Amino acid sequence: MRLALLHADSGLAEPLRCALEDAGHRVHFFEDQRDLLRDASRESFDLFLLAWNATAANSAQLLMRLRSMPGGDSSVMFIACSDSEEALADALLAGADDFVRKSAGSRELVARVGAVLRRRLPAHFSRCTLTDTYPYRFDIVAKRIYVSGSPVTMTEKEFELSLFLFRNQGRVMSRAHLLESVWGSNLPTASRTVDTHVSRIRRKLGLWPEIGFRLSAAYGNGYRLDRVGAERDTTGSSLPRQRCVPGIPA
Repeated sequence: MRLALLHADSGLAEPLRCALEDAGHRVHFFEDQRDLLRDASRESFDLFLLAWNATAANSAQLLMRLRSMPGGDSSVMFIACSDSEEALADALLAGADDFVRKSAGSRELVARVGAVLRRRLPAHFSRCTLTDTYPYRFDIVAKRIYVSGSPVTMTEKEFELSLFLFRNQGRVMSRAHLLESVWGSNLPTASRTVDTHVSRIRRKLGLWPEIGFRLSAAYGNGYRLDRVGAERDTTGSSLPRQRCVPGIPA
């Protein structure tokens, strides 16, 4: 997952960053709050991990500013500079998803980050081998997509990008986030690869409001897939939002 780590002390932040990256996360480190806010205004992250400021009001204000941005639906956790119960209560009352005490070790931090992400983004941790989001069916093992039962010819990256967008419905996903998650970090952010692939999957999957989905550009940020209206089957009956068949991890 894509994380933003804010800590004024790079020496203290380094072991945290290493532990999170060893757990498979991609960590973007910031020493200055202004740099974080600048990037957060144009980039998307799955979780913000912030050092709790000695002044609770400053940390609460930062949290509110992050929540007001295009990617404001991301999880937010605070790392304490002390083991104060008052600081923990202040952070949670301000709207944080979790709070890690100063005495917590790296294993606890990684476990808490994982728990928050599973609650906020359950689709990414699904053990489904088949996922139905009418009229689409994703076969995770075969890497195939069916539309109303008919298979769609797609490249591997088109499949991975489609699955990633469906798992993040309703979220603005920046181009850099999409590049990191689908292609790794080998392509420059200015590459037109994302735009080209988005255009292809929109056409191949028919992601138009008429069939219940809209894949649109978020100006200056990236792309967003939204469900439009209620799902219906061919008889006009309402369908569940998502169905899956448990199996090996997706």
